[in-house]
Amino acid sequence: MKLLIDIGNSRVKWARSEPGRYTFGGAFATDASSLAGACESQMAELPRPEAVLVSNVAGARMGRLVADWASARWAVPVRFLCSEASAMGVVNAYPDPARLGVDRWLGLIGAWRMHRDACCIVSAGTALTIDLLDGEGRHRGGVIGPGLSLMRTALTSLEALAGEVESGNDFFCNRTAPALSSGILYSAVGLIRESLGRAARLLATEPVVLLTGGDAAMLRPYIEGPVQLVPHLVLEGLHAVAERSP
Repeated sequence: MKLLIDIGNSRVKWARSEPGRYTFGGAFATDASSLAGACESQMAELPRPEAVLVSNVAGARMGRLVADWASARWAVPVRFLCSEASAMGVVNAYPDPARLGVDRWLGLIGAWRMHRDACCIVSAGTALTIDLLDGEGRHRGGVIGPGLSLMRTALTSLEALAGEVESGNDFFCNRTAPALSSGILYSAVGLIRESLGRAARLLATEPVVLLTGGDAAMLRPYIEGPVQLVPHLVLEGLHAVAERSP
């Protein structure tokens, strides 16, 4: 068994990787003050893993806290994944491959493992990232926007909008709170729709849409056409790497 850990900006998610399958274990907040305690609470009873594979986009301190805990608990190797020029059939579009976020890279690997076809990966988390993968496994680049919570935080910092949180059923609203929610939601929806349209024109085919991240379920009703919800796409990618690793 290998332990997979995905350290995101808001949440840490983990899973057990075994030959042919992985099992989601749980999630907790990415909070330095409680990180070691949360690891201990959720993972201490696991059997000793052969190795720990980590995706980390939350900064060096968070990575160090997780690695220190795992090393102290089991004295096993802790491997931090990095984006590469190519791996497992996927070719990175970035001139400097390491500049692509490792979560996006692992999402591409996970998507290719699942479909082996053109994919548009929409990750709705702290940031809203959309990456395009063609039918030959080539990453064609991506686009990054603010996620729903990040937009809300930015807008509610304005004095006139402070504290306004209320959803509505209409696009045009007659009160500030639902108007704010509508604007945030459809800003994200608009970016997704534009990206999918451009992706189809670029590839001359409709790519499979994979939707992942904490806000995936909220956005799903607003995306037209077939969409596959993949709750833990980064863990899918980590599992693919773990199966190829000694």
